[in-house]
Amino acid sequence: MTKTPRNSKYLWIAIITSIAVTSILVVGTAVASDKAYASNSRVQENTARNDCGNKFLPMNVLCSNTGSQVQGDGNAATLTSTQNAPKSALPDMIFDGFLNIKQAFIKPFGQTDPPVGNTNGGLDAFLKTHGLIPQDGQGGAFGYGILTKNTDTGDGSLIVTTTHAGVLDSAVQQNINDPVWHNHMIKLVGDANHCGTDESGEPNPAVGQITWEQPGHVQIVGRTAHLIGIPNQFSSPSSFDPNGPNQTYEPGNVVEKVVSFKLVPVPSTGGSAPDHTLKAVCVTDITPAEKLIVNSMRSTGPLLNYMDH
Repeated sequence: MTKTPRNSKYLWIAIITSIAVTSILVVGTAVASDKAYASNSRVQENTARNDCGNKFLPMNVLCSNTGSQVQGDGNAATLTSTQNAPKSALPDMIFDGFLNIKQAFIKPFGQTDPPVGNTNGGLDAFLKTHGLIPQDGQGGAFGYGILTKNTDTGDGSLIVTTTHAGVLDSAVQQNINDPVWHNHMIKLVGDANHCGTDESGEPNPAVGQITWEQPGHVQIVGRTAHLIGIPNQFSSPSSFDPNGPNQTYEPGNVVEKVVSFKLVPVPSTGGSAPDHTLKAVCVTDITPAEKLIVNSMRSTGPLLNYMDH
């Protein structure tokens, strides 16, 4: 029988003591780390309450939600896992993607291609772009236009929805610096004097007539613009003279093209004219939608149901 060395019990006591101390250190470190990750009184657990540093909702889709969800702005550590955007999503994240219409869905209603004076009918439109559509004026002055058969061969009217600060041209705006989205019916004219010419020497377009009142209404949701209840015919005073007589616009609802564009105001200078008056509003960077879909049956639900997401 082997005799146990006399000091073996002290060796086992030392080992057990070492294990206990190590356990205390591990637990203490875990607690300290947990407190560090939960800085700013934000809970770091798998309940999605921190949402990758987004505070309220998990809107940052490129943020990894792995494990303890400690990755994100304002947290003390990051994880090694990654969550990259799929390649198919990259085109929808391009710079100024809101100026590129990916798909335009048009739903005429009532009588199509109405004769002059017929107000029975109109259209709804759903425009999906490659980027989030600004609603705070950060995108500058721009808009979307719907060109119809009457734009080319009729009275020249077209339907637009625009956003801009610094120009007061709509009854919907609260003041001159209000970038709220609003609809117009307009007519374009060539204006080489203020807007220059294109490569072929033709004058670039400018706004010649424009409604002060809004036809239908518009709603911006993410990357989509909804233009609802746009009538075949609309009468309104001009934005150039809101107290003047009505002018009539008749674009109809036979759509031939949908475009995005930028607006370049040309301010008046000198004389007694107020600083906010304009000589012209030039229309530039006109870009057709990549895809145009026209459906002759009016939707009874959201137009989104008919779109390719």
